[in-house]
Amino acid sequence: MKKGIKSSSLTVFAMIAATLISKALGMVRGMIIAWTLGDSLEAVAFTAASKIPCAVFDFLFSAAILGCFIPVYNEAKAKREKDAYRYSSVFMSVIMIICAALALLGIFFAPQIIKAVSPKISEEASALAARLLRIMFPMMVFTAGAYTLTGILQSAGRFILPAAVSSLSNIAMIAYLLLSGERFSVYALSLVYVISWFLQFLTLALPLIPSKLMPRPCFDFKNEYLIKSAKTAPHIMAGSWLSPVSVLIASFFSSFVSDSTFVAYDYASGIYVIIAGIAVYGVGNFVFPSLSRLAAENLKDSFAKSVKNSVFYIILMILPVFAATFALSYEGIALLYLRDNFTEELAKVCAVSLRTLSLSMPAYAISEILCRTFYAAGKAKIPMYASFSAISVSVVSNMLFMLIPDAGIFGISFSFTVSQYVYAAVLIFNGRRHFPDIFRISNRKKAFNLAAAGALCFAAMLIGEKKIPLFSGMASDPAYFLKIAIVFMIGIVIYLIYIFVSRTLSHKDVFGKRGENN
Repeated sequence: MKKGIKSSSLTVFAMIAATLISKALGMVRGMIIAWTLGDSLEAVAFTAASKIPCAVFDFLFSAAILGCFIPVYNEAKAKREKDAYRYSSVFMSVIMIICAALALLGIFFAPQIIKAVSPKISEEASALAARLLRIMFPMMVFTAGAYTLTGILQSAGRFILPAAVSSLSNIAMIAYLLLSGERFSVYALSLVYVISWFLQFLTLALPLIPSKLMPRPCFDFKNEYLIKSAKTAPHIMAGSWLSPVSVLIASFFSSFVSDSTFVAYDYASGIYVIIAGIAVYGVGNFVFPSLSRLAAENLKDSFAKSVKNSVFYIILMILPVFAATFALSYEGIALLYLRDNFTEELAKVCAVSLRTLSLSMPAYAISEILCRTFYAAGKAKIPMYASFSAISVSVVSNMLFMLIPDAGIFGISFSFTVSQYVYAAVLIFNGRRHFPDIFRISNRKKAFNLAAAGALCFAAMLIGEKKIPLFSGMASDPAYFLKIAIVFMIGIVIYLIYIFVSRTLSHKDVFGKRGENN
């Protein structure tokens, strides 16, 4: 095996492991918040407020930073290290100043923003949410810095720290939740939320200081690379709108159902993002800088091969994850959340939402890779068209479900799922035109076997969930855990056996070509 192949494989697995730890801690954080707040007034207010700064940042900057900054930074770096450093300094300074200005506006107009995003939550929850939002908005400044530093580190081939850094913020919030006791305050929790983003920024900055890569304040608005970024940013920003707009759409429509549904959807979608992200972000974040380099060097064959391999492996990982999430949605929710202020009724509503959301996982995984493919190739308009199409479908779908009595959380969750498939379909349709080599299926048998393995795994988990008892003689948590473990193991064993017996995943895929070990 070549050292490069071995190193790349280890890096991907290390990134996935780091992401897994971060997501696991994020899940623990969500669990403790759910136990503490349930569907109370404070839960509704915190849910309404906490999603807005992240949604605004994602709406304007997250994809623009990663989609514009990384390719342009690598281009500048290929010419002169000095140019790349100056560009990173200008870029981060401008983005952080813009975020600071938006945070000030958000603080001033917090009540109006809450009313626009969550119009039908109770008046008490709305008033509290506005106060919490004023505390949280400054986090955008630290988020902008953290994202830019992530781009610098990834461009330098340092993927592990960016993948693991959110662990610190989750640990900070978990520590407060566990140690506050009766002194717990939702205001203090909101402040810790802001501090946690500062910790992420600081952690990413520290390793860049000795290597003299840490950007400094600089406002050269005529910088050629900044201008180039600004020209491509609008399309990339629009192409990334589906995720933050979906959050805001769900917040808007769920507020019309009930405060309990409003909170339940947030708990379920939080689990969905964590579970789906474990597989997706590791592969996606690793492959994007490489795709940017291959596109810049016009290595079309290597570019196409890298995309095809990424799509194959991300589907390989997401299929059993989707099957387990769909089949074991209630057991998972009950195991994680069902205690203290989190009621049985709330658990059932969350499970309906999570099961429905899980249907979108395959489309979500494919979209993440294809989006990065278009960005790396400089074709940012395609994700923009896909995003607009998906958002339009989501709004229409939610409006239609509002006309159906008792559609409730199912309608909101299903609208999200439909939008993800529309997004993926538009990307695939345009991808076949722009990158025919990527979408040419060279091994139809391999694709069929992968689909068959996923179907068998899905069926096995569904049957296992229905037929295996809940171990009623045991305490609830061990009973739920055992059922989840047994059903998942049955499904994953069947999945892996079929994968290897059918040679869907060959020896070459795992270990590289024979004879390349020197």
